[in-house]
Amino acid sequence: MTISNKLSKFVLVCGLAAASVGATSAMAKGDFNRGMNPQARFLLSERGIDKLQLTEDQQTQLKAIFAEQKTQFAALRGDKDAMKAARTAHKEKMDALLAAKTFDENAALELINARQEKGQQFAMLKMKSDHSIWQVLNAEQRESYQEIKKHLRKKGHKKGHHGPRGERKGERSEG
Repeated sequence: MTISNKLSKFVLVCGLAAASVGATSAMAKGDFNRGMNPQARFLLSERGIDKLQLTEDQQTQLKAIFAEQKTQFAALRGDKDAMKAARTAHKEKMDALLAAKTFDENAALELINARQEKGQQFAMLKMKSDHSIWQVLNAEQRESYQEIKKHLRKKGHKKGHHGPRGERKGERSEG
């Protein structure tokens, strides 16, 4: 084995060890923000705190807002069994509607409205949280946050995350 091969392997092992230690310490500190929405992940990150110059009091208020939002979303969703039962019931109603000899517009509207109502409830909770966040930030922080959000939207757009379902920008069909 040559010296360069040994050196390469040594560097690789050191890099992997450093990466695993970093990931473990991040998980131990609770920085591994699984299940947290992107807005919360940014605002509660060191980068977000630094960029917006959030005070300790503001950080505490934001944490409370996001904890409440998470609780409300979970309550609206229900547990997994309830969600599965609701999907099954909706599918059964849809199947019955499609299997009927004649199309029942009223039944179809009921199904559509039931689905939209839940979406409206989620949207209302999101808007309430956004309003609360806005009240925590001062005028300068609001302006900075708007610019950061605009930049992040553009960045996500460049990566192709905002196309039709499952397609990247370059893959879109010419229709």
